Order: sequence, then C-alpha cells, then structure tokens
Amino acid sequence: MLKSLKFFCLGLCLFLVACTPYMEGAGPVKNMPDLDGDFYVAADGARLPLRIWKPDGTPKAVLLGVHGFNDYGNFLMPDMPAFLQENGILLITYDQRGFGQGPHPGIWAGTDTMINDLASLIHLVHSRYENLPLYVMGESMGGAIVLNTLAEIKPLPVAGAILSAPAVWGMSTWPWYQKAALYMFSYSVPWMKLSGGGIVQPTDALKTWKNWSLDPLVIRATRVDALLGVSQAMERALNNAAKLETPSLVLYGEKDEVIPRLPTAEMVKKLPSKHRVALYENGWHWLPRDKNGPLVWKDILAWMNDQKAPLPSHMDLNARARLAP
Repeated sequence: MLKSLKFFCLGLCLFLVACTPYMEGAGPVKNMPDLDGDFYVAADGARLPLRIWKPDGTPKAVLLGVHGFNDYGNFLMPDMPAFLQENGILLITYDQRGFGQGPHPGIWAGTDTMINDLASLIHLVHSRYENLPLYVMGESMGGAIVLNTLAEIKPLPVAGAILSAPAVWGMSTWPWYQKAALYMFSYSVPWMKLSGGGIVQPTDALKTWKNWSLDPLVIRATRVDALLGVSQAMERALNNAAKLETPSLVLYGEKDEVIPRLPTAEMVKKLPSKHRVALYENGWHWLPRDKNGPLVWKDILAWMNDQKAPLPSHMDLNARARLAP
C-alpha cells in the first residue's frame, strides 16, 4: 500500500511538472533591434508586423498604438486612423507576440518580453522621428503593457500616454475561488482553450463588433495559461500605477463590461494627480470604436495638443470623484 502511494505521488508530481503554464518568451540575442520596412525586428530576431497610417502632409506628432488581449494592430479601425491622418498624426501600431500575425499566435509571450519589445520599439520610432513628439496609446491589455513599460523602464522618450480602458483587473481584487480556479486549470490543463464570445459586450457599435468577431487574425479561443499570463500583467499594472511619471490620459466608460469599475477606480486612486482622467457616461470598453468614438478621438487629439487644457467633451470634469466607488 505504501509503495503504491509513493508511485501515485511520484506520478502526480510528474504530471504537475509536465502541465505547467507554457510561455514563448524572447530567445537569445541575435542582433540589435531594428525597423525593417513594415516590421519591428526584435533583438532575438522575432519579426512583429507594423501597421502605419501616414498623414498627407508633414506630421505634427507620432502615436504608437498597443492593442488589447486577443486583438492585433488594427484595433483602432475602422475610423480613428483616418481621423488621426486628417489631423496630422502619424499612427503606428504593431502585432504583439502571441497575437495577430506576430510570432506564436495564441501563446503567451510573458509580460517582461512584451515590455522589452515596447521599450525597444519606442526608442526606434523616436530615433526615426526624433523631431516629433511621440505618444503611446494602449487599449485594455495594451494599456497594462504601456503602464508597466513606462513605470519600470526609465527614461523613455515619450511625451505622453493614453490608457484606454487599461486592463488593471489585478488578481488581488478577485474573489479567492476565481484565483483558485485559474491556477488549478493553468497547472493541470494549461492547453485547454476557452471561448468567451458573447458573454460580455465590448461596444455599442454592433457592426464593428461583428466584423471583429469574424476577423481571422482575432483569437477567439484562449489558452488557460494565456489567461494566467494576462492576469499577472494586470496585477502588475495595478501595482505600478503609483510609479507612473509620464503624463497620461486615462479613459474609461461607464458601460465597460470587460474591465470592472472597482479595480479601475483603485488604479486611478494610485495615480499621481497630474494624470488626467476622463469618464464617459455612454462609453463601453472599446471607447475609440464606440458609436461615440469621435468624441473620444477629439479628446485624445486635444490632450496631445495641450495636456493642460480642458477636454472638448468635458468628460474629465470631476472624473476621479465620479469614478470613485
């Protein structure tokens, strides 16, 4: 009996070791990071696709966009890129590792790798357009990556950051059973894929939502260990909020069904007072893609032009107090 128990315990240990969460991080350094046409080439040789929207005339500023979880570089489509072009803003986005046409789609790359990719890309874009102010915009998970990058890697040549519905739903704000379930599945069946389609509504622009759901570059079934990875990135962003020094504009919608209000309010409470917050009464999670998207675009443009001026929508008035629970 004792011998059988020992074999069982050994087998269980081997099973758990074999079923640890999988991550496809950066490989060994092969070259200096570089921009090669429509690709960002990382230090390990990984090629991340770039999407570039140039204004007709001379650009006034550069906006580097960072997409959310299971999304990719087209996350501001269909209309915001054209608006930025019309107003002299050069927009550059990229597919992060594990997403879109980036390396190893569906596999979590690790928060450190994603941070290092963004930091290197910031330096490369700045060196190419060194006479233009560079802004970085992150949506949802992209907001968490932007926040973590700017809080942990200093200095970076960034004039300001726009955090649209940043993913700060850290595990410290979860009930115990939710955390327990994620860890249990991540260390037993990390390859299992879950689909959350239709559970939450990201926007009131239903045609945009439908087109997104049919896009072959969008990930619709998510590995459990990728959920663990993004959850850890969100917790890190929540903790890093107090360390954010780069001037920032935080955007959040009252109707957001993806990132809950309470952790967002906790993040905003940690932010130094110099950071601007806008709370949109009719805003959803995909604020730039909502029916009221133009309202958000104009606020972003106005803030980029003058970080101290009131926003055209006035959604920044008493926003911190309105967001507080």
